[in-house]
Amino acid sequence: MIRFSTSVHKISMFNRTLSAILVTSALLSQSVGISPVQAASAASVTSAATKPASITVDSQSVTWEYAPFVEKGTTYAPLRQAAAALGGQVKWNQAKQTVEIYDHGDTITHRAGTNVIQINEVRLMLPAPSKNMSGTLMIPLRSLSDAMKAGLQLTNTSSQMIITLKSDSSTIMSSESAAIDQYLKEAGYSGIALIASNGDIQLRKGYGLSDHNSLVRPDQKSRIASITKGFTAAAIMQQVQQGNISLEDPVSKYVSGIDRGNEITIHMLLSHTSGLPSNFTRAEGITIEDTLAEIRTKKLMAEPGAEYRYSNNGYILLAAILERVSGKEYGVYLHEQFFKPIGMKDTGTATPSTKTIKGYTDQKGTWAEASYYVSQSGTGTLYSTVDDLLKWDQALRGNKVLSEEIQETMYTPYSDRNYGYGWMVSETEEGTVVFHNGSGTGYSTGISRNLDNGITVILLGNHAGMDMTGMLNHIQEMALK
Repeated sequence: MIRFSTSVHKISMFNRTLSAILVTSALLSQSVGISPVQAASAASVTSAATKPASITVDSQSVTWEYAPFVEKGTTYAPLRQAAAALGGQVKWNQAKQTVEIYDHGDTITHRAGTNVIQINEVRLMLPAPSKNMSGTLMIPLRSLSDAMKAGLQLTNTSSQMIITLKSDSSTIMSSESAAIDQYLKEAGYSGIALIASNGDIQLRKGYGLSDHNSLVRPDQKSRIASITKGFTAAAIMQQVQQGNISLEDPVSKYVSGIDRGNEITIHMLLSHTSGLPSNFTRAEGITIEDTLAEIRTKKLMAEPGAEYRYSNNGYILLAAILERVSGKEYGVYLHEQFFKPIGMKDTGTATPSTKTIKGYTDQKGTWAEASYYVSQSGTGTLYSTVDDLLKWDQALRGNKVLSEEIQETMYTPYSDRNYGYGWMVSETEEGTVVFHNGSGTGYSTGISRNLDNGITVILLGNHAGMDMTGMLNHIQEMALK
């Protein structure tokens, strides 16, 4: 009798458990469209919450279908409700058995019960798998907010976790820029992009990873590589405008010991026609005076003024000349004359402690974090944001830092490579386009400005080896359609 009673009891318990699973499956299917099979599997995941969590989104309280909680240091919240509150469109993909969130042109996918969330082709790892709680799919909240580029602030008290979420306000994507966004995604672009028309932002968005498990956000700082040369040229031309430097001054007037320095002029340095070689020793702690000593040991590779030959050393000499004439260190001069007056608060000289998006290099088909990008004054030392570079673009267009006449001199090509002073020049059917690309350890950058129709394209990429010139040209064309 005892054995029989025990068997009946087990069967009864099984039936009740199965019924509970089926009910849970139905509820979950209504919530995010999860299949009954997945729901039954997820229903087996049960864990006691260790602490409740209070969450507001954009200063609004949310009536959660299942109360958020903290477990083992991870805050869980209902995926569907949290994503919708942050502005996403949430759907269940029956064919792929995944939850899909559409947000600012991105497709964010997650399979219930896994610890992966995917944004287009980029995968982020969750600190723990999502779990089903009474028919509601709960996901680690910080990972969801990262995937949707939302802001998150938390206050941990003894009784609960207080979390404030702010939906992504940095990303801008107009309907007119949707095709450009798609082009960048299909090209595998990683970094930050900004497209503007007469200063009005049409697209501002981050793509790819900023470090091993964080997405690039559009308001982050980045190294700008040789876009720096445009600032160097502008600083020298400001001194020309003030009458402190002549374009025909020889290098020897300011820096001694340069091979044929009495024949190389400021104009030749600016236009890359000095004949100087380009490479220099890159190592942390090397001063500009150290690099000048190295340049003094180098011989010209072409006759002064005879041909275009891109030279980093030429722009290092320009930075040294600027320092001698102005009496200020290169970065200080740029800050006082350009960055501060224009309001470029997120631009300056990079150091190893400067927090920028990480650069990556291709290592046998895998993108690996690059070492610190070392440069020298005048060539590639600056960091900035796309917003600050747009301010620079607008200041130049408005003749706020340089006169129109001086800028015309800068935007005149002086060789068969169409290089002016710190800018390359291209004549198109839509007007004159001035641009400059850059590359450094882990970075590919570029800025393109149509002087006639007002289109500005800024790309701060963090994958080495991207064809920046081709991308800039293509986006300029697409921006007109």
